[in-house]
Amino acid sequence: MSDRSLRRNDDKISAAILQTTESLFSKYGVENVSMHQIAKTANVGQGTMYRRYANKGDLCMDLMKDHFQDLQDSVRRFLESAESLSVKERLLAVFQELIQFMEKHMHLFETIQSSPIIRCEHTKTTFYKSPPYVFMHSVIASLLEEAIRSETARPVDADFTAHMLMASINPKVYIFLKKEKGYTTDEIIKKFSTTFLEPLFIE
Repeated sequence: MSDRSLRRNDDKISAAILQTTESLFSKYGVENVSMHQIAKTANVGQGTMYRRYANKGDLCMDLMKDHFQDLQDSVRRFLESAESLSVKERLLAVFQELIQFMEKHMHLFETIQSSPIIRCEHTKTTFYKSPPYVFMHSVIASLLEEAIRSETARPVDADFTAHMLMASINPKVYIFLKKEKGYTTDEIIKKFSTTFLEPLFIE
């Protein structure tokens, strides 16, 4: 078998493992799914499984990488097609994408955060230096800088403000607002815009 064929086969196996993992995590919760169960359901051998993923933390990280890549691609496509919109409209749309992303994958965020054992913290890269966070921060800061240059936004520190905006709607906060406070996703988006975004802009 050629190297290309081997890589293609490896990719198919990894994709099957990740698809099975997310399905099982969503149905039973991370804590209640074993590596053996994932391998058996994905129809791969234990050795094959552990060569790719040493533990559920590794699986979790790969799942989130794939999902975050989808989010980044979606944000890029939107920004490329939305140049005619105001910065305020684009900024709100980016946060809508982020909040909808958290809603779609809330079960995974929730189980990761609720288990001190499975927190995916074995990675040496801190969350704030991770590619997904750096990407989203860069997008938000760039939009704020554009608004400041055009004098449609107040002269805030774009870098600092982008960090604070992201911190205000992180997955832990989102899950709390949904589960404990009973807000709908649409209500969270609307209140986030009213509380944090609109005051930045000059009417």
